[in-house]
Amino acid sequence: MKLFYKIEFNSTNLYYKHILENLVEENKINATVKQYIGFILITCDDSEEKIEEFFSFLGENLPLSIFLGKSYTIDFFDETLEELEDKKIIQNISMFTNKDIANIIKENENINFSNDINRIKEGKVSKIETHNGFKDLFLPSKSLREEFEAKDLEVKLFVCNLNKLSQIVSLNQKDLQLLCSVERPLVKLKFDVLKNKDKEYSKTNFINVKLPDDKETILFANALQKEGIDYLLYAKEESLQDGLKVTYFNDEILVINGEKSLFPRYDYNLDKKYNSSKEFFDDNGGVIKATLASRNKRIKPSIAIYFSYASENSTISVNVPGKGLKDIIKVPNIICDVSNALDEISAIDENTQRLTENYKKKFSQNFEKELKNKDANGFEAILNLCAYMLGMEDYLEFEDAAFAYNSKSGIQIDMKLAKIDGENYLDYRRVVQSIMSYKMADVDNRMLAYSFYESLSDLIKDNVTKINSELNTKDVILCGDMFANNILLTKVNDGLNKTFDIILPRDTALDY
Repeated sequence: MKLFYKIEFNSTNLYYKHILENLVEENKINATVKQYIGFILITCDDSEEKIEEFFSFLGENLPLSIFLGKSYTIDFFDETLEELEDKKIIQNISMFTNKDIANIIKENENINFSNDINRIKEGKVSKIETHNGFKDLFLPSKSLREEFEAKDLEVKLFVCNLNKLSQIVSLNQKDLQLLCSVERPLVKLKFDVLKNKDKEYSKTNFINVKLPDDKETILFANALQKEGIDYLLYAKEESLQDGLKVTYFNDEILVINGEKSLFPRYDYNLDKKYNSSKEFFDDNGGVIKATLASRNKRIKPSIAIYFSYASENSTISVNVPGKGLKDIIKVPNIICDVSNALDEISAIDENTQRLTENYKKKFSQNFEKELKNKDANGFEAILNLCAYMLGMEDYLEFEDAAFAYNSKSGIQIDMKLAKIDGENYLDYRRVVQSIMSYKMADVDNRMLAYSFYESLSDLIKDNVTKINSELNTKDVILCGDMFANNILLTKVNDGLNKTFDIILPRDTALDY
């Protein structure tokens, strides 16, 4: 009996194919595994009984992957289609099935982690060497967390006991599947009420969570679990690659940023190897052009939106074949200085001058601290300023406040444009002034933060519709890490998907 089984797979890296090949060999079925752009094909040529046994075996042993799509049998396959050539690219990824993990623990029972565990129990930091560099691990502690964050290091949650994770964070089936996938990505999860009340885990109500992803961390987590330690915080001062940060939207899994398991990669269209996301994006002319290329949209007209927190190049652009990419609206890189911002807002008109004076009197306590990250660019700088005016620390706390809002609609934040040297820029002064005006009327911070993202989605929707009256395209490309924000992405998608095809990166990341 011959059977074709197609597995949609949105990556041209071959590690998942190799997992399947190993399982075919272990099961001793007569089958081949070949990978093509967009999918993997298993061709079975064996008895019906053996094929049924094999797929039962797969169900028990095949790990999940963030790049997996649907899988199904097909009646016919064009065997003249050329499979992907194995370019012998070595991935920095440890590929474990559940059986592999059990064997690792069984074969290394004599390894002693007592010194590291005792340091952790004493409230100290333990540095361990892993396959991907060094990790500093410690029990949840606000003071230790802030020490690492003061060095500009992100602090994340390391899970030793997956069965206990739901005791501190909200966790659904999709989150669990992402965490357990073979790539072991970072997944942003929300703390349950009061679980982070003293900010010992995170300065916001969210944290990026990771399961053990190599032999060293599997063994260490097992030893910690035996000592009753279910999770730790960790920071990485040295690492070979950044782990993937992922989220999901409807049925799509989105890679926000990171490199582990994504790079190195071979671009079969360009016949070139890329070792990092920076190399890939820079070589392709930026995130928009790289996304257009990876989705085969360069030779078709499209509207592309790249909204990134840290980048200085956030834009709404049009791609016109033969003419290239043209920016329609840019996001300015402002001077990160509160006094300068207030002066520029005051200069709009006499009403805004009174507003800034009254605001400083009413919320004088907000002006006692320093503005966070004066080297920030683009949206991060604008939202750091908005956060400052509202008494928050930075754009991360601002975004957290937006997620905490419990309604489906907000109020209108001004998203006006200013023409500078013949080009259209988002007028950041109007954004901040609008938020300040509402705050003078004691509007809640959560509503204001939510309303920013909702109003930003309106800016996108209105201008896409306006641009398309001349361009006449069906394709809208969304990229940049701001689209990892579910509020913004949902609002944009709901407003445009009946008229346009919304296209997100599939085998690349949203951002650097």
